[in-house]
Amino acid sequence: MNYIIGVDAGGTKTEAVAYSLEDKELGKALSECGNLLLDFDQATAHIVDAIEQCQKNAEAHGGEACLGIYAGIAGIEVLDYPAKIEALLTDAFHCPIGALHDSEFAHAAIFRGEDGIVALSGTGSVCFGLYHGKRAMTGGWGHVLGDEGSGYHIALEAMKRITLEEDLGMDRSILSQRLFQALHLKKANDIKAFIHSADKAAIASYATLVAELAGTSEVNASSILRKAGKDLARMTVRLHQKLGIHEPIRVGISGSILNHIGIVRETFIQCLERDLGIKDLVIQPGSPTKAACYLYRKRMAEGLSRKKGEDLCF
Repeated sequence: MNYIIGVDAGGTKTEAVAYSLEDKELGKALSECGNLLLDFDQATAHIVDAIEQCQKNAEAHGGEACLGIYAGIAGIEVLDYPAKIEALLTDAFHCPIGALHDSEFAHAAIFRGEDGIVALSGTGSVCFGLYHGKRAMTGGWGHVLGDEGSGYHIALEAMKRITLEEDLGMDRSILSQRLFQALHLKKANDIKAFIHSADKAAIASYATLVAELAGTSEVNASSILRKAGKDLARMTVRLHQKLGIHEPIRVGISGSILNHIGIVRETFIQCLERDLGIKDLVIQPGSPTKAACYLYRKRMAEGLSRKKGEDLCF
């Protein structure tokens, strides 16, 4: 049974899933961070490792030949990374390779080539849209320049609360108390050692603590999550304007923050309804790696069209 592999490489993990040509999952594998901007060599090693393990799992379930690998990769949009990644994966796996930004990959999983905007918020954040053949992106600047509304930004805002309370001589909020416990801090200044030594994914992981406290109505945690929803909505509105959209368009969401943290998603929807008149979201059906099924069929259809055109020329 021949198969294809879809890869979703983000700031926290890399997921590779093998699909039969009937879209049946044959095997999958997980590896670590696949964001090229954080460490290109390390990220590519994690991507290759996930694909290799996925192939082994697929073959254990009847998989034979891999007909193509389609990957959505955070940070691929800079320098000559697209060409380098395609060359590296082609050399490693000897099959057709398609590598694109993880937001465009998520868009393909949700909209399958049709017009729409997808807002992605996981470890990082970005929006990608397609409208009448025009492609554009907002956000996606990384955790130093942006990433508003992301897991990293949510966790960082929570940790900044410790610094604010210390500077103002305030009693520690419940949010700060919980962070002190979770990070094993003895004094406020200890937060600096963690922030300057931890990687992006480690910091972003504390967004779950913020979400947990917001669920108990902790005022600071709730405020941080509402701000995240507003930031993601602003990013979406900017993309709507950038694409020059003048008619209703669908908006989809992807990533752990928008998919799993209700207060972020609800605030996001409220802002979009107010600013764009959009009330309903398209929720990503399952793993974004399913985009590989659409992209493979698209490549086959384009190849067939070219072949027919060549035949007509003769």
